[in-house]
Amino acid sequence: MAAGEAARADFARHWQAEFPGEPAPSMELGSVRAMERELERCRRHLRRLQRALAEERFKVGYLEAALARGPPP
Repeated sequence: MAAGEAARADFARHWQAEFPGEPAPSMELGSVRAMERELERCRRHLRRLQRALAEERFKVGYLEAALARGPPP
């Protein structure tokens, strides 16, 4: 088994342990450089998701507070 295949199999095992029944996402893990690129891509995606989550939390908080105050004038 090539190093990249071994890394993908290891990742898939860990993924299944964390997310049973969910297929592991495809990632390039064949070299250190490929793994570094995947890491940067994942970090960028995580930042976008954290921003979206913060925006949704703000909207939920605003709407809950507005509804608690009563109907708008």
